[in-house]
Amino acid sequence: MVNHKKLSYAEIVGIHLKRRRQEFGMTQAEFAETIGLSEKGYAKIERGKNAPTCRTLSKILIKAKISIDRLLQDVEEDKHLLED
Repeated sequence: MVNHKKLSYAEIVGIHLKRRRQEFGMTQAEFAETIGLSEKGYAKIERGKNAPTCRTLSKILIKAKISIDRLLQDVEEDKHLLED
């Protein structure tokens, strides 16, 4: 039987942030250091366990060279994955 667990909004955002970080060839530790977070704190954002503050999200998006519009568009495209 296949598990069709729906994801939270934070988890989907984290998936997209992780993908973008990996495109830059950076580890979580490297990326976290460049934005002033601990590796553990950043890892929780990528896993969707913690939602970033607006300030932290801004730092992430600037470093990842992605606009908030693009991130939200990517999440919207994956809205079928969202939990009810």
